[in-house]
Amino acid sequence: MYASDSLETILSHLSTRVLNCIADRSCLHHLNYLLEFLAAWEKRPAYLTPKAYRWCSAISEAAGRLDPNETTIGPSYEQAYILKQVLRLRPQDPVDSWYAEGGFSEVGPSYDPVRLGATSHHSRGPPQHLTPSMYAHLLLITFEIGFCCDKPGCDQSGLLLEHTLHHKWVFETILSSDDDEVIADALCIWTVGNINTPPGSCARYLAERVERATPFSPRLQQASIRAIERIWRNELKVSGLDTVHWLNCLNIDVDDMVDKQTWAELLVEAIRSPTGPESLSSHYWHMVDKLVVASRLRLGLASHDTEVMRLLEEAEDWEKLGAWMVIVWSFLSGSKIPISESMEGIEQVTLRSLLRRPSALPTFEDLCEAGPLSCPCLSCQECKDKLQRICNQVRAEQLPSESSPP
Repeated sequence: MYASDSLETILSHLSTRVLNCIADRSCLHHLNYLLEFLAAWEKRPAYLTPKAYRWCSAISEAAGRLDPNETTIGPSYEQAYILKQVLRLRPQDPVDSWYAEGGFSEVGPSYDPVRLGATSHHSRGPPQHLTPSMYAHLLLITFEIGFCCDKPGCDQSGLLLEHTLHHKWVFETILSSDDDEVIADALCIWTVGNINTPPGSCARYLAERVERATPFSPRLQQASIRAIERIWRNELKVSGLDTVHWLNCLNIDVDDMVDKQTWAELLVEAIRSPTGPESLSSHYWHMVDKLVVASRLRLGLASHDTEVMRLLEEAEDWEKLGAWMVIVWSFLSGSKIPISESMEGIEQVTLRSLLRRPSALPTFEDLCEAGPLSCPCLSCQECKDKLQRICNQVRAEQLPSESSPP
């Protein structure tokens, strides 16, 4: 048997013992030492992540049993955070040294918390004064074990997590954290493996963090970008407004986008969502048209797209309207809905938009020369000819004002 196989077997047995310990609540205060040890293990293997995720579910289930009148328990993060700092074994800290000394002073010849000997003088009854904060503390350490794994060589792409109803409290507790590094750990759940993301909306869990004025930490920023790239379709469907707010908080630049076509599609669909045109920040409106042209994105015109066009024109928001008209023209040739009746209206709105804001003209010309309309197919050529005539008309009207006397 290879050493890695032996280690995995050992960790599987250890995982069973941890689950049993959480379930019977007999020595949770001793479990803390084991979890702290695993969290300090720098080269812990990736297959420990699914095990830690199961421990999170077990901790949530046990916390829920503290009060039979409630289905879930949501301890305040402030309590959990303070408790975590006290329980961290840092000898240089007087408070921590006192707690560590008190914990280790119990160890002696008759001390056998995991019952390794034939007899044990250690009490097997549940400890007194179990609180939601204690479980929240164990949860924080367990998350660090399973998901604080962004070091080089840490590959979690092939892992499969088993989601349970008890993870709802897990998400609510961890994602309400004041610590961006803890939240970044939690977002790894939505990027681990290739399938089976948690049900519900990640953006809703993050709503409290998004509302704060402080910017995301660099690691939380990157974790958010990775998560959104994977789950944005479901997020817009389940919680469009929360997802748009999350995007606005990220304020991502083009240089941060690995797959620009994915981000072009994401921003277009965000605008198409019921609250998108008004809620998406101007930061993204400034780049969405150029992203669509550069990525040669061709989705096809949706029935709501001309309505967005009319709303922006009525609001006289010429900057957003100019960007949206680039998108409309990009999708015209691939449209699967009847557009013959609205084609004249699209041309008129485009002309009015460009006359109001001629600085947008180069983007429309790029659309014809190198963007989606540069395709040699007949439908693209027809749209290209119509748009080119509009561009020529605007260019001709602007030429006298742009020319200077010799």
